[in-house]
Amino acid sequence: MSESGIRTQIKTILEGVTGIGVVHDYERWSNDWTTFLSLFKHGAGSRINGWIVTRFKVDEEEETTSHEPSIHHYKIKGIYSLKDSAASEKAFNLLIEAIRAAFRANYQLNDTASNTTPLKVPVIENRVFGSVLCHYCEMTLTAEEYDAWS
Repeated sequence: MSESGIRTQIKTILEGVTGIGVVHDYERWSNDWTTFLSLFKHGAGSRINGWIVTRFKVDEEEETTSHEPSIHHYKIKGIYSLKDSAASEKAFNLLIEAIRAAFRANYQLNDTASNTTPLKVPVIENRVFGSVLCHYCEMTLTAEEYDAWS
């Protein structure tokens, strides 16, 4: 097990969700909003539908056994075009629920983590990126990895 293996499997699981769009396994950014938004364009009409996986914290717990668990904390950020006339909020929330179900069904992340916490979604809101109004969410996932002592 390794952090890079866990991150890769988070991306793989996300990419398996129907309608997911573009998935990046690291924080993407640009000083230019047009360039930034182009990183998340997907499908017909270049709709914004993109996701970022980033690790924001890691803890290591002291155990009395021969292993030390590393606790990796990830954020999964989603950006999705907002179109009121299409009720895009409903579609975005369906996508969030599909992502939650995918991780609930694969809590060991294809055997790269010994365990994960349920996916939490503390932020679901609308945000403006450049001049484009989008749905935005942040999900958190904690994955436990056991390291053997030397």
